Amino acid sequence: MDLVCLLVGSFIGIMVRFGHEDITQYVYGYREGWLLLFGAILLANYLSGSYRLQYMYSRFNLVVTWLFSLVFALFILSMTSYAWFTVVLGRGVLVLSILSYSALSLFLKLLVYRALFRSELFLCRTAIIGMGKRAEEIRKVLESDLVLPAHKVVTFVRVIEGEPSEHERLHNAVAVVECRAEELENVLRSLSVKLVVVGAEEEEDRYKLYPLLTRLRFQGIEIMSPLSVSEMYAGRTPLDLITPDIMVQLGMDCEFPMLKRAKRVFDILLSLLGIIVTLPLFFLVALAVKCSDWRSPVIYCQRRVGQFGKEFRIFKFRTMRPDAEKETGAVWASEHDPRITAVGRFLRTTRLDELPQFWNILNGDMSVVGPRPERPELITQLIEMIPHYAERENVVPGLTGWAQVRYPYGSNVEDTRRKLEYDLYYVKHLSLSLDLQIILSTLRIVLFGKERAM
Repeated sequence: MDLVCLLVGSFIGIMVRFGHEDITQYVYGYREGWLLLFGAILLANYLSGSYRLQYMYSRFNLVVTWLFSLVFALFILSMTSYAWFTVVLGRGVLVLSILSYSALSLFLKLLVYRALFRSELFLCRTAIIGMGKRAEEIRKVLESDLVLPAHKVVTFVRVIEGEPSEHERLHNAVAVVECRAEELENVLRSLSVKLVVVGAEEEEDRYKLYPLLTRLRFQGIEIMSPLSVSEMYAGRTPLDLITPDIMVQLGMDCEFPMLKRAKRVFDILLSLLGIIVTLPLFFLVALAVKCSDWRSPVIYCQRRVGQFGKEFRIFKFRTMRPDAEKETGAVWASEHDPRITAVGRFLRTTRLDELPQFWNILNGDMSVVGPRPERPELITQLIEMIPHYAERENVVPGLTGWAQVRYPYGSNVEDTRRKLEYDLYYVKHLSLSLDLQIILSTLRIVLFGKERAM
């Protein structure tokens, strides 16, 4: 769809500027420029996650991604023109083409995209094998309004060894089908099922079905496990689905060694840009903090645990009273913590209290994106209470992270356990594309409030 919009937009741009007679000559004469423009826009949209099939729909992210792709494309064209000492595309045609492309692309994405992928034409009819708690959780994830294309669970399947019951049953308004293993294929095809999720509670039951399900997959029916559903559609790796083999795979799949240098260059550039852009804001926030309590320091330093358990000092604008932990010691901050000052509450809501951490990023103690660094006093407790918690220390902690944009403010062990599931997903799927999506989501949180978690 995007490529068609680019072609039509470019055709309109040339037609308006030069007329139909010079289209072939202009396209051929500036072919390198057109390839750079198309390639840069498509690459920018790909990196920002616009072309994922299971897209978490957000009008704000669509507009921001569009702006990012245009800025990226103009940057590539400008650098190429400077390097080649020639204009790769005429400015008039470029402006008209981009305006035409933008109008077409935004119209389709904002008004047509969601309606199209929630229509019957693209509806993904799904069957879940099993009827327990896990099957219900799978259904809730798949039928979320945020998942595109739309999914509908048409049946829960119980695979039995005896004769199936002839009475029709319903489970939470969804039909329940009982069948023997050899009848499963016919049942699924009769219901026009496109996706089967193995949601059986007992591991032995799942192993019995895998040979049959493997054959179905090669016949065109998509087969997914509960872990795959949670990762693909909800962006988290549930702790209760993690096995030792999965943890080994998590370490092997992670491409962090290859991305380390690129990520560090990205961090340096972004932190320098952040310091320059927010410098005036830095002084205003410092003044507000000082006015709220002139006897207290503006910057608050605290020990945190970084990559591989190495401790460092994190910098933040002070948001709590100076004696906040005098009696309680190190404890979690809650969303309505009485220790937070009035100015501090505003700074936390807008994330402005995190601005000094650009210095931590520049120093290499932190990254722009990664799991949030925790205090050493709490880390010891959490490693004992939550399985696999230490895995998040394998990557550099971040100013923002996948858990921060996908889960609301946490203030207890259960919240920390849930946020760890998002951190583990980030470690497993670490990439610059995912980092960019997290930055866009963080921007939305700062400007408009919290993301909707699944």
